[in-house]
Amino acid sequence: MDRPRLSVVIPAHNNAVALDTTVASLTRQTLPAQEFEVIVGDDGSAVPLTPVVERYADRLRIACVRSETNRGRSANRNAAAARAQADVLLFLDADTVAHPTLLARHRDHHAARGGRPGVLLGQRYDLDWAGADAVRRGEPVDPELLDAERGDPRLEDIAHPQRIRDFPSAPWVLGLTHNASVDRESFLRVAGFDEAMVKWGFEDLEFFYRIFHLHGGRPDVFELDVEATSYHLPHFRKTSNGLASMDNMKYLLRKHLRYDVEVLYAINTFGRHLGRIRLYGQAIEAYRRAGLGRPEALPDTLRTELAGRTALVIGNGVSTLELGPDSQTFDHDAPAGPTNAHLLGTVLQQFKAGALDVIVNVDLWRFLLPEDLPAFLTRGLLKADRIELVCTDAPVDQRAMLPVPLVADLDYVTDMLDQHFAVTVARYDGASVLTVR
Repeated sequence: MDRPRLSVVIPAHNNAVALDTTVASLTRQTLPAQEFEVIVGDDGSAVPLTPVVERYADRLRIACVRSETNRGRSANRNAAAARAQADVLLFLDADTVAHPTLLARHRDHHAARGGRPGVLLGQRYDLDWAGADAVRRGEPVDPELLDAERGDPRLEDIAHPQRIRDFPSAPWVLGLTHNASVDRESFLRVAGFDEAMVKWGFEDLEFFYRIFHLHGGRPDVFELDVEATSYHLPHFRKTSNGLASMDNMKYLLRKHLRYDVEVLYAINTFGRHLGRIRLYGQAIEAYRRAGLGRPEALPDTLRTELAGRTALVIGNGVSTLELGPDSQTFDHDAPAGPTNAHLLGTVLQQFKAGALDVIVNVDLWRFLLPEDLPAFLTRGLLKADRIELVCTDAPVDQRAMLPVPLVADLDYVTDMLDQHFAVTVARYDGASVLTVR
């Protein structure tokens, strides 16, 4: 038998009824059955799912990979994907029913790329009771059942033209594996899903994050296809999933100490992540081009103090400074490593309360959006006794920086902060320093 063109990977756990409906939808595809295979990962279900899979063996190329213990969605997907024969992997959830053209759209997308790496993200409708009854009967879903309220939340957030333009800056943010395909070579190069993420949530975004950076953040690797449609069956949503997802989010930030993950951590709306990541990526580049953030801007007294203090110092080139024990830097001009992260400082969750003597931010604070500067200061003062906001006196045209925001009027910012913190301002040759306590 010829190798399949597409391998459909379906992780499942204790959801035989939903899985049966999903697999049945794969028998009604416009893509001929000989062109794809289906691999179901049974993640330690109390009642094995093999009988559900075997029910379709006469109509589909289908197999079941079972673990006797529940290992989590990442390990389950990896185990199933390891059996895949095709050069393209399509990930569906066990409760995500495929529109008849879904598999063909994924197959055609990758075929058109001619072997180049790529990711296609489809969309999903959350069905109500009537829609679920229709797909379980094998009937087409009536458009009346596809109310916008039940549509894909990612599409609502990126409907604005600016959101569409922002998509290439961080497409991994929309990388949900209920309906997404990737070339097998990229999957293997990033070693699949991170099996340390055993709880619910974000393991798919973390996977696509690595795919995105594997290919150098190229905007042509990811595409969102609103016509690659699937239908999400109603199911019981555990309230504990939200707490579990926050644990995974913290793990994600510890693993990838970069500003784009920091933005994901700080904001709860899909579309706004895209714009924030784009803006802050542009800000870091503008910051570097303008020659801001240099350690030379530090007053001698502060430089001397840092040599004996536990500090976080944020700026370009600041990793060359002599710092006290257990100090760290956020220096985007130096490689990331154990003591140097490529962060902005709006979260600071890697530091325990009171772990730092002082936080010094050389100019990068001036690029924080108005809602992010208060977050940086409020959280920072839980970690350190004081924060020093250094403002280099180098002439910078604020209007020329747009759309990147830049603090130019120190008096305005000082007045704003003075209502909430103890703020003092000192002026030195070449820089001004706002001390915030």
